[in-house]
Amino acid sequence: MRKRKLRYKILITLGILLICLYSLLPIFWVLSTSFKQPDVIFSDPPQWIPKNPTFDNYKTVIQNPAMIQYFKNTVIISLSSTVLSVVIAVLAAYGFSRYKFRGRSVFLGMFLFSRILPRVSLILPFFIILRNIRLLNTHLGMIIVYIIIGLPITIWLAKGFFDKIPIEIEESAILDGCGPLTILLRIIVPISAPAIGAIAMYAFILAWNELLLALILTLDISTQTISIGLSYYKLEFGISWGNLMAGSVLMSIPAVIVFIFFQKNLVDGLTAGSVKE
Repeated sequence: MRKRKLRYKILITLGILLICLYSLLPIFWVLSTSFKQPDVIFSDPPQWIPKNPTFDNYKTVIQNPAMIQYFKNTVIISLSSTVLSVVIAVLAAYGFSRYKFRGRSVFLGMFLFSRILPRVSLILPFFIILRNIRLLNTHLGMIIVYIIIGLPITIWLAKGFFDKIPIEIEESAILDGCGPLTILLRIIVPISAPAIGAIAMYAFILAWNELLLALILTLDISTQTISIGLSYYKLEFGISWGNLMAGSVLMSIPAVIVFIFFQKNLVDGLTAGSVKE
């Protein structure tokens, strides 16, 4: 019996290792290619670890004024949409969690239902609306779009966490003379730090990595994001793979940092918000 359990554990461990290897292999190849000379990228057999690594690809990307502008646009849009998403999601989720009003379940269901729609089906409505209100090809327009796209998930995460906070805590605060806003800011928000961290990470990565909406709703370098900027390394006579891979690595660094920083909050927020007592 023990031998069977041991074999079972060994098989599971090997399976997990193979899955991890399969998942990390493309990332390793991107990182390796970013340090290769152009004549080595398509060498046969391929060089998994470049013999003569170079930083020329990174220098080319960093010294490109257009890429710096793309990066600035992405930072502005991502950070702004993240902050506003957190504020709106916390206020809306607290209302759904604590206040009983007519149509509450319907409104919450509408939020979740909107997440079922494929993102491509929203492109034309977003384009027409932003054009009519003169926010097409603007930072503010993209910020609003990303907030709308992420709200169903962020509200759901926050509400699930708020539902688990005992109402007695708020009742005690009311007896001490605290108002609703004071209770939310000084009691609920500090307790809900894991859920808020998960919301912030989701909203940031959504805006940072998104390509399709940015490609349609931004028209020039003044508002286009870095995900669009990387596509310009596809030249007339081929693809500049070294520069493209270097740009991809640089683009991934902020998202990786955010994920590492909020990793524990994401797990705590998802697990806390998914179980009802």
